[in-house]
Amino acid sequence: MIRHEIILRIRPEVNREVIESTMQEVRHLLRNIPGVERVRSGINNAPAYRHALVAVDLSDELALHRFGRHPQHARAVRLVSRMAESSAVGSYLISSERRG
Repeated sequence: MIRHEIILRIRPEVNREVIESTMQEVRHLLRNIPGVERVRSGINNAPAYRHALVAVDLSDELALHRFGRHPQHARAVRLVSRMAESSAVGSYLISSERRG
């Protein structure tokens, strides 16, 4: 599995309602892209920090490659770009271990 994460620093003038509605729309756009297994997002609750996170789990590296070129991904990027002053993006190969 590949986890693609985006951390956004939200511009000060963007209110919470806009952030929440944008994140909901982004989740909706991304979840229907082939190869996407899960999409999650969150908004930092600390008032001093204006950050949001989007985490997308993809089936494999080929899905990640296709994801980056998909028109719905491009729409999602445009949406978050309107409210973000900066971002950090990373894609990671995720392995897991079971306890016990």
